[in-house]
Amino acid sequence: MGADGLKPVRLRGVGKQTGGKLAAVTLTLGQGSDSRPFIDSCRIDGDFFTEPVPTVAQESEGDHGPVSRLESAICDISLPLDPDLALERLGRVMADGEGQRVVGVSPWTLVIALERALPAGLVIHRQGRYDQPPSPPDQTSSRQVQPDEAECLHRWSGLKLDLIRDRPRQPVMQMAMDQALNDAVAQGQLPPTLRIWNWAAPAVILGRFQSLSREIHVELARSLGFTLVRRCTGGGTMIIQPDRAITYSLYLPLDFVKEIDLIDSYRICDYWLVRGLRMQGIQAGWQGMNDIASPRGKMGGAAQRRLPAGSRGPGGLLHHTTLSYSVDADLMAQVLNVDPEKFHDKAVTSVRSRVDPIDRQTNLSRQSLIDALLDTLPSLVEDLRTSSPAPEVEQRARTLARRRYGREEWTAQIS
Repeated sequence: MGADGLKPVRLRGVGKQTGGKLAAVTLTLGQGSDSRPFIDSCRIDGDFFTEPVPTVAQESEGDHGPVSRLESAICDISLPLDPDLALERLGRVMADGEGQRVVGVSPWTLVIALERALPAGLVIHRQGRYDQPPSPPDQTSSRQVQPDEAECLHRWSGLKLDLIRDRPRQPVMQMAMDQALNDAVAQGQLPPTLRIWNWAAPAVILGRFQSLSREIHVELARSLGFTLVRRCTGGGTMIIQPDRAITYSLYLPLDFVKEIDLIDSYRICDYWLVRGLRMQGIQAGWQGMNDIASPRGKMGGAAQRRLPAGSRGPGGLLHHTTLSYSVDADLMAQVLNVDPEKFHDKAVTSVRSRVDPIDRQTNLSRQSLIDALLDTLPSLVEDLRTSSPAPEVEQRARTLARRRYGREEWTAQIS
């Protein structure tokens, strides 16, 4: 509440750099004893990523690692906003990440968001400032190149991989299974594993740092029977309808992506999938940082969660990908509340025009295509073994579903 007992006005601005991710700031302003306004609170949300993930202790205290540090730094910025000084300050915070970093956005992205959020009288405008940054934000900006084939084959051919053809589960349980399996592999309790599954119910899956109300028409989605849940990885929102999506997860020791940059790690992890799609005559490739696309549009997207090596094991990488086998584009457009800035650097104007589902390119049923994709694995990896989730992993997932993914506090933590 403000000094006058009224709820503070929330100010919001959005920034997105070409080839990068969207980031938004939601601010409230206060008034100091000298009657000058200041930034009283700041919340950053968007479809960006953080690497590695914040620790359990951090999250239990409401600390989201590098995102929380940026929010605190913004609250320390004096008003009126000097964009150049803010750029310098946020650049220092991002550079001094204590081993953690925000991926997909730059200081420029956040400064633009701040300029758009604040009233014009609280921003210092200088002539000649650029509307676009002079260079890409970081090494995660979009590269339209194929991964090195020999490197992909080298890393995959050395794997001894467990394959889990999992049963359909409720959306909350699917999120919990991903974390439980990731944790087990990171601690050296399980071998590298690929899990592929169907969903037991329609769902809208939020990225780790997205705003619930800004991304989804919440009441409409629930009235249409969608379960709303937040996953443990960054990235954008997914609409899931059983039998219309193809979803898989890789749980790998962190060494699998040792000494390769972030974009290449996405492409190497999805190599088996793109290779398999192409073997079925489907045009598929990589786009941007983490999307799989045809020449006509986006087919799916991936996200990652990294756990650093430590005394309990080798560390782990969760890489999960969802592809649209078929799409109800009208339903997707109804449920999602996509900021127009999302399409600013793309040759599309809506969700409908951006998506290109796989069934436009194949006569294979969803299940037949999944079978064909998995049939390519024995020719790629050193050893493939069919497996199933261990009882202790299932139990851990049930606990996570109850304590985290099934709780409204988790789903709505960024409202």
